[in-house]
Amino acid sequence: MSRKWLSIGITLLLVSIAVGCATAQPTPTPQPTATPKPIKAILSLDWVPNTNHTGFYVALEKGWYAEEGIDLEIQIPSDPAAALKQVAYGNTEFGVSFQEEVTIARSNDIPVVSLAAIIQHNTSAFASLAETGIQRAKDIEGKRYASYGLPIERPILGQLMACDGGDINKVEFIDVGFDAFPALLGKRVDLAWIFMAWDGIQAEIKGIQLNLLPLYGSCVPDYYTPLIIAGETTIANKPDLVRRFMRATVRGYEYAIAHPEESAEILLRASPETDPELARRSQKWLSPRYQDDAPRWGVQKLEVWEEFAKFMYDNGLIAKPIEAQKAFTNDFLP
Repeated sequence: MSRKWLSIGITLLLVSIAVGCATAQPTPTPQPTATPKPIKAILSLDWVPNTNHTGFYVALEKGWYAEEGIDLEIQIPSDPAAALKQVAYGNTEFGVSFQEEVTIARSNDIPVVSLAAIIQHNTSAFASLAETGIQRAKDIEGKRYASYGLPIERPILGQLMACDGGDINKVEFIDVGFDAFPALLGKRVDLAWIFMAWDGIQAEIKGIQLNLLPLYGSCVPDYYTPLIIAGETTIANKPDLVRRFMRATVRGYEYAIAHPEESAEILLRASPETDPELARRSQKWLSPRYQDDAPRWGVQKLEVWEEFAKFMYDNGLIAKPIEAQKAFTNDFLP
């Protein structure tokens, strides 16, 4: 028994010494964890900064892209048409485009996908000076239209007129490039296709009364304009980047919805050459229309894509039908 207890005692003593030695070892100084380097990404706008883009600038100034580990650069392309191809093939990660452009791209096998609708319903309209007397679509017969030179204009205006018994062939198309609104104000034309949130607000500021024929609610299918796009290669190879970009972007637009006044000031700081009154009034008009009646900002509906793609195909604007479900995704909306 004594040998047994002696053996146990020696064992316990050795264990205690070992434990004591282990606890006596100096604790290693923890090394600071390196902060991951932010991922650079480019967002290519469709035009100069305006209230369509406010959510991006809000998220950028608030640091929400940085929180997501993204070093975002917002670019203004010299050629918006080329920007879509850059985005489609992953040379630029994100961009702003329009449903009609994406539909044409998909029909030509250009792999671009819409990630979110910036504005839930079409906010464009055909505008005329009140003195012109255009009260309804049929009244456009015999008038001069300021054309951008885009193939989509005649089918859109033609359907709007046809639903009211009008004939598009009785309209004179005058190519004015991108000076449609100035041409209208200068009375060189009788009708122009405008965005109500920008040109419409400009007219209000100038005290000019316009008669408007909005597309939303008319017989022309509703469509998303503008929207956020990415290429299939970016979505396939960088899904986490896309998800983080959209998470920050959603925060930006939700903030712009809730705080139009502050958001307008953020846009003005990013684009000081913008008319302050125009930006503030436009933002107030547009903020509630970003989400409108959708369950959340950015959501897109399959039927909107299907109906407008059919309209474009039926009018010869695309050479072949598209698979509408592949042209957009809601999967990256948080």
